[in-house]
Amino acid sequence: MPAHVWTWLTWTGGMHAVVGVLKRFWIPLLLVVVVAVGAYVIVRVRESAAPQPPKTAEGSGITDPFNPKYIKYEVTGSGGTANLNYLDERGQPHLVESAPLPWSFTIVTTLPSMSANIMAQGDRGVSDLGCRVTVDGEIRDERASDDTIKPFVYCLVKSV
Repeated sequence: MPAHVWTWLTWTGGMHAVVGVLKRFWIPLLLVVVVAVGAYVIVRVRESAAPQPPKTAEGSGITDPFNPKYIKYEVTGSGGTANLNYLDERGQPHLVESAPLPWSFTIVTTLPSMSANIMAQGDRGVSDLGCRVTVDGEIRDERASDDTIKPFVYCLVKSV
């Protein structure tokens, strides 16, 4: 038998072996191909959908707080103590019990807007109870109580 015929028979026999394998295992081979293609597509989609860092103009970074506001709470009176409630620079309420009069407290904020509020109630011996809210040296609210027994007074600045 010539060599080229032997080669052709060997090759066709090999093809029969490959075809036999494909006939038996075509479903598992198809699943492997589908899973590989699916994994490739998922990786590509995730890479393209990954969040990119925001584009900013040069020098437009976060700025430091500026334009601080100095808010001074004052409670005046004579003859005793008072219970005080005020808002701090974050808008959180605070209670000061039995504060000796006169009393003052200063806060500093860089928030663009906030409310300043103080309330005071004197004990039985207090007379001439008053309050004042000063923002950057300017008196924004000032009040006095005419009550003679346990006087109460409040000062409010809606927008500092």
